[in-house]
Amino acid sequence: MTKICAVCGRPAVEEDSVRCAVCGALMHRSCASSDTLTDAEDNKLCPYDAMLAALDWFDAILTEYTDSLSSEQRNEVADRLRSYLDILENRKSA
Repeated sequence: MTKICAVCGRPAVEEDSVRCAVCGALMHRSCASSDTLTDAEDNKLCPYDAMLAALDWFDAILTEYTDSLSSEQRNEVADRLRSYLDILENRKSA
């Protein structure tokens, strides 16, 4: 069975790859070299688990500090969140 890189979708060889610290997904070393796919302990994460980690971080900040934002700031955050939803909803699934 051919193994596929979780980042680029191309075939990956175990010896030249790393695994996601959360789910074990295989990624080419070059595909996983971005700091955005590395957690605070320098573990490699696949894009899905990196997004979930970012959402967990955002959720903690949102629930703790929303009351400290002005109405204008809350609207700005909401607009950005809506744009992220548009990106997710309008991308063709693989």
